[in-house]
Amino acid sequence: MKKILYIFLFVISCINIIFPQNVNKVFGTVIDEDNHPLEYVNVFILNTFEGGMTDNNGNFSFLTKQKEQIEIVAGMVGYEKYSTIIDLKKQMNKPLLIILKNNTIATKEVIITASSFGSEKGKGVVMTNIDVLTTPGGAADIFQALKTMPGLTSVSESAELYVRGGDPIETITLLDQASLNHPYTYESSYGGLFSNINSDNITGMFFSSGGFSAKYGNALSGVLDLETKNEPLKSTYKLGVSLAAAELSAAFPIMDETLGLRINGRKSFTEPIFWFNGKNSDFTNEPISKDLSANLVYKYSSTGRIKTFFSYADDKQGVLINQPGYIDEFAGKSHNYFINTQISDILLKDLVLKTSFSYSKFNRYWTLGLLDLTKSDKNKKLRSDAEWEIGNNKINFGFEIENRFTNFLGTVPVEDYDMRKNGKAKIIDADFNVTRYGLYIETELANFLKLKGLSLVAGLRTDYISKLNIFWIDPRGNLGYKLFENTNLAIGFGIFHQHPDPRLYSPQDGNPNLKAMRALHFVTSINHKFSDRDEIRIEAYYKKYTYLPLEDDTKNYNNNGFGYAKGIDIIAKGILFDVFDSYVSYGLLSTKRKWMDYKALTSSEYDITHNLNIVAKYNISNHLQIGINYKFATGKPFTPIIESYFDNNQNIFIPVYGKDNSERYKNYQRLDIRFTYLAAFFENNFTVFYIEGLNILNIKNVMNISYSYDYKSYKDVFSYFGRRMIVIGTQITF
Repeated sequence: MKKILYIFLFVISCINIIFPQNVNKVFGTVIDEDNHPLEYVNVFILNTFEGGMTDNNGNFSFLTKQKEQIEIVAGMVGYEKYSTIIDLKKQMNKPLLIILKNNTIATKEVIITASSFGSEKGKGVVMTNIDVLTTPGGAADIFQALKTMPGLTSVSESAELYVRGGDPIETITLLDQASLNHPYTYESSYGGLFSNINSDNITGMFFSSGGFSAKYGNALSGVLDLETKNEPLKSTYKLGVSLAAAELSAAFPIMDETLGLRINGRKSFTEPIFWFNGKNSDFTNEPISKDLSANLVYKYSSTGRIKTFFSYADDKQGVLINQPGYIDEFAGKSHNYFINTQISDILLKDLVLKTSFSYSKFNRYWTLGLLDLTKSDKNKKLRSDAEWEIGNNKINFGFEIENRFTNFLGTVPVEDYDMRKNGKAKIIDADFNVTRYGLYIETELANFLKLKGLSLVAGLRTDYISKLNIFWIDPRGNLGYKLFENTNLAIGFGIFHQHPDPRLYSPQDGNPNLKAMRALHFVTSINHKFSDRDEIRIEAYYKKYTYLPLEDDTKNYNNNGFGYAKGIDIIAKGILFDVFDSYVSYGLLSTKRKWMDYKALTSSEYDITHNLNIVAKYNISNHLQIGINYKFATGKPFTPIIESYFDNNQNIFIPVYGKDNSERYKNYQRLDIRFTYLAAFFENNFTVFYIEGLNILNIKNVMNISYSYDYKSYKDVFSYFGRRMIVIGTQITF
């Protein structure tokens, strides 16, 4: 690790020498029409990477190498886009005053909260669409970019969100209030590689890794809440081609400022990547996926909107698997449909109401040896949320009705170690069909107890699942205090429930009477802004699990499992060495569980002690940017096989396992680098060229172990997409 850091610092030093600074300063203030300062507003020079974000007082500043006329653009969710042309020679040492006009239903500010960040006001550390698009190694994917944030661990190349020692199912993803139960492509035992959500469709993002609002139910660890864009005000088109994908998108008004459509089509492939970087012989069917999305937005009044979002995605892959006793192909494919209609409006001047109805259908097919399994997952959901401002305070309330039907059909092995086609098998034909009713109320009080700077968020949530006779009441709260002008302290707590994975309710090998899992959260955070670009956030947390599913001696499940997760998350964002736009995130985690087939309380497979991410970007010129992303994570725990014996009846060696998760894979490391060149032509038209080096040090990160037929020897299994690769691409926007 030290060697990597030395290399990183050396590169930075060299760039400072080779590309000395000769810059002008652009600074000013952003306010609304009522002269209130606006924070977290993106202010930048059109068709460049140069820009900044406003602080708590609405102030911004950034450096530019340009000398003459530039076009300044400012924008934020809930306000009209602002642009102006200035002459740097005349504007030198003079502040800019930018006034943003309200355009949409504004995202209301959460006063001071623990354990959250996003692209909205008051959400702590901010991650914007620009961060998603320019983070090296992130493939412009929201989930991959999120993995560089605190509270999320890198346990694999998967895009799945492992939040503070939690299983991926413990984190929910919402899009315009609708549930996304399968937001990934290439689902396998290693998780999904990318999301099927195109970042071009997203305008708002909120993520919480603990102690989240009573608004969110049926989640134990985290929440990712996404908001799609409003109607386009002008026509734009984008064409993107790379070694990994081809994409075409369009946005155009149908009726000026009233009705508009956004449409996007994308096809991801691996043949060109393998052709350019060397073919991977493990693939029998190289991964390929495609997705299509459309968002129709109708603005029926000055405050009211109807959004209808539709998406379709499918993928397929084939991988050669070499396991004890057999060599076979893992083949997987899936189809994913989603549609959601949301109505939003402002009633009585201060009441914001959003209501949505969604339907999704997911089908997945897996074959490997005797494994031949089909999963069908259907979800219907009605949700309504209200935000009512009363003076400086706010009341949030709402309800949801969600029906989920899951079916598992096919053949699975009796023992996980015996996947031979002639091995012992069992037939699965199980349904999980439940309806969950949720209701919540929450209040946000500014200047609580008449103390300036003290805020309280207190809520109560209840959920009921009739078929399972599960009922729970979850109190949640957050106390925030503004210690100093740029320093905030927050303490959060709450009780959270979630029903287990649907497959555990199978009458054949599960328990239809399983109750909900439970987690108790305690979170405290301190956030300090040194300047408009520099800030640090430190969070400490403790999470206690109870009622986890636990396998008994008869291999049925009960709710006797338990565990905990505790740790510290740190993120620092700002200007590194006065040159690099950067952020560094670090997580220290300890988590243990007794659940599923664990025999005792032990480190779970998500117990990643140290997790470090360093992201730095440098604007070589106003059109050329270099970005570096370094990741380090403690090796993932696993259960070793210590010996084996031969079973004459089954004609196979049977493994004998050691203690649960008593050993670890070697530490995970990866260094990605990206060069991006932006070339502008004509008005508001530009082309982006990029070249990206993934895992440029070609570090072999172990994802699994493959044993010989008698378990006497083994070899490491590496990620299919984790080796060193070069990706080249371009995007044309006009």
